[in-house]
Amino acid sequence: MNRISDLPDELISLIVSTLAAKVAASLLVTSRRFGSIYSIIPDLYFNDKVKFQGTFTNLVSEAMARLETTTFIRRFSLKSERGLDPNRINHWLRNVLNLRGVMDLEMGIYGDNGYTLPLEIFTCKTVKKMELGREIVISVVPENALLPALETLIFDNVRFSNLADCAFKAFLSACPVLKELTIDGMYWETWDWSGIVSSQSLQRLTIGRVLPDGFNGPDHQNITFDTPNLTYLEYNDFVPDGYTILSFESLVEAKLHLLVMVNHEWHGQFAEDGDILSSNATNLIQGIRNVQILQLSSPYMFETLYFFRDAIPVFEKLHHLTMTHDDTGGLHYAEEPDDVEEPDDVEEHDYVCGCMSGYSCLLTCPLEILELDLWEHGTIGELEQIKHFLGKLSRLELLKVHSRERLSNKEKLRIVTDLLILPRASPKCKIQISFTLKSVKNRLWLS
Repeated sequence: MNRISDLPDELISLIVSTLAAKVAASLLVTSRRFGSIYSIIPDLYFNDKVKFQGTFTNLVSEAMARLETTTFIRRFSLKSERGLDPNRINHWLRNVLNLRGVMDLEMGIYGDNGYTLPLEIFTCKTVKKMELGREIVISVVPENALLPALETLIFDNVRFSNLADCAFKAFLSACPVLKELTIDGMYWETWDWSGIVSSQSLQRLTIGRVLPDGFNGPDHQNITFDTPNLTYLEYNDFVPDGYTILSFESLVEAKLHLLVMVNHEWHGQFAEDGDILSSNATNLIQGIRNVQILQLSSPYMFETLYFFRDAIPVFEKLHHLTMTHDDTGGLHYAEEPDDVEEPDDVEEHDYVCGCMSGYSCLLTCPLEILELDLWEHGTIGELEQIKHFLGKLSRLELLKVHSRERLSNKEKLRIVTDLLILPRASPKCKIQISFTLKSVKNRLWLS
């Protein structure tokens, strides 16, 4: 430290400009002279939704101008829903990226005014977390792109447009220690990209899209996953023409919400058995065979599994399965024909899943923990479903039942009593039931 203290202020400024704010903070503590030269702002946040005087551009420009040349910023956030001058935005960003040792960068601006990110954003040596949005189009990634410290990358409605050089693939290649990637609002049918998600260091991947009323995508799209160290996958999307899974061997947990398409179109309806599917989820379903935790979160996902049921592997390592749905439309239920008239005094309709007849794959399933939600306050149909699971899962150790309806004590007692008398294939199986209402949760253990 004495060697650093003996250097002139200008040289210290040059050295420390390449350090992250966290490292600079440690120097601040250990060197009195350094402390007199530098100051650190933990969070510099600009949002045009907050009330202020004057224009938003003047507010940011004046605040940045007041910063001393020796001031470091640990986290910089810029959010605006207005059309800002791209040159001003990039001037602020270059200041932060080149001189401030920023570790956390958050961009929430609309790119519909032709905004292009500055090339410096691809070569920052200090940033560890980066969030980019919204509606920004990335078409160029420089050849010298390198983000050596970046561990978390979030795209919020960002679009990539460069098929020849594949800006998306080049961006990921510039992140050698990337651990977590989130792509919100991914509409791959509007991307110009190779369809390859490749990262040797990636551990967590979340891909999500807001489902539109309809879909009319390209004639063909194949998506490749080359992520050998991926342990967590959360995937919400339309199923493309096919998947190439180079490696999912490390995958521990998967949450899937996938929709199949007919002739590259989707109009909010379920496919029929005779439809010609353009989607093919075979390789993805087979690729997750090593997961220990699996969550299937929509009726459309059950539809996908139905059409590709021959591809379902044996999940030898699976110990936690969660299946949730928000309606009954996606399950293959035995229902009455639409033209059957019901008596006026019918108050409820019970559904029985078609998988409960004939051979059941549950007989050989090694599942140990199962969570189920009661959405209809414990109707006969719901209890039949639970009975089906309890009577088949011979290695089940814990069944968690959640009731989310406002129930009286009498109704709660009825549900508890009904669950107690259900036969269980596993002698070790215990049942935990919780009655949840907003933030209040009461749990009961049933032996």
